[in-house]
Amino acid sequence: MNLNIKTFIFCLIFLFNFYGNLKAQASNVYKESIIKERAKASGYDLPSSTHIPVDENMAAIGKDLFESENLSLNGGVACVSCHFDKAASGDGLPNAIGIGGDGEGISRYKAGGKVVPRNTLALWGVGGKGFSTFFWDGRVSRSGETITSQFGKDTPSEDLLITAVHLPVVEIRETLQEDYVVKSFKKETTSAADEIYKRVVENLIVKEPALMKKLAKEIGVNFEEIEFINIATALAHFIRSEFKLRPSKFSKFIEGETSLNEDELNGGLLFYGKGGCVSCHSGPYFSDFNFYTVPFPQLGFGKNGFGIDYGLYNSTFNPEDQYKFRTPSLHNVSKTRPYSHSGAVMSLDETIQYHFDPLQFFDAKKMTPLQRHQYNKYLAKNDTNEIVQYLNDKEVSQIASFLKTLDLDENEK
Repeated sequence: MNLNIKTFIFCLIFLFNFYGNLKAQASNVYKESIIKERAKASGYDLPSSTHIPVDENMAAIGKDLFESENLSLNGGVACVSCHFDKAASGDGLPNAIGIGGDGEGISRYKAGGKVVPRNTLALWGVGGKGFSTFFWDGRVSRSGETITSQFGKDTPSEDLLITAVHLPVVEIRETLQEDYVVKSFKKETTSAADEIYKRVVENLIVKEPALMKKLAKEIGVNFEEIEFINIATALAHFIRSEFKLRPSKFSKFIEGETSLNEDELNGGLLFYGKGGCVSCHSGPYFSDFNFYTVPFPQLGFGKNGFGIDYGLYNSTFNPEDQYKFRTPSLHNVSKTRPYSHSGAVMSLDETIQYHFDPLQFFDAKKMTPLQRHQYNKYLAKNDTNEIVQYLNDKEVSQIASFLKTLDLDENEK
């Protein structure tokens, strides 16, 4: 082969590769524009758009309260027991472990702690602008001007986060030991809860006087005048400060500061297209704060006992709401396993698959008759069947890759 032919072949190869690269770049630019356009159409906004100003002095007090076991009247458990950094503000367990637990994660179970029959929701973005629904069953929520909570007409605050912070403190097994004191107040009345709150405040004043004096000075009241709502307010300032949404690879992509790789781009197209994920996971939190039935298996004894959790029904008492749970936010989702209200699924890929092909995980022989009966109900009420199209394994993996771009940058506050 003479030199001219070699040169000609080399030029052909170069032009072919050059054309291929140009074509791939053009394709990626097209994919990027579609994802950005559909993200905007679905209500996505940058993390900073959700931030609410906080009082840093109150947030510092709230941090101490968040880490204090004395916030639990008699259970020796703190907020940080179930919301710690190594588990990305969750606890890494299928079901939370409340009173009687010790340490973090699985060690709390080994210590003989009480099971709280739901998976711990991460705190990212909680209480930010537009964050309208709290807990898996929506027991604290706002619709228009109406606030729904277990307090009824006696809602302690117009601030949903402050109201939500009130609830774990009076939850038996979570922060309360059902001893003779608690049993005397175990009634369906807000006045009974008020008495528990008073005792929690007294407990903190006795055991952490320096912290309570700092709080009293900050809010301008006498030491003895502190009420639980003051404590809840400090906690709300801390939560909004510590767990506010931060930049992610996706937010930086939206701003044009970085690019997504091939799998992330294809996953984004599936998320906003064929996969139907955006139908529920929309807006700046990647949640529409609505309620759906996804046929995840029920792990543990369940909120309603006997392996049953009625979800939203526990808040509304509407039979149509049985087995419906709030759409979770997706920020840091790759770090907050296990997944679902019952924490029954460990893999992000499998969690996606449950939305369109739950029967691949069904094994009747490993289930009790009651479990099969309940699972039939889940399947009958399944809300995702008509939303999510069939996805092959590669497509599932690509969606998972896209979801990882929603991990928040821990180096930015």
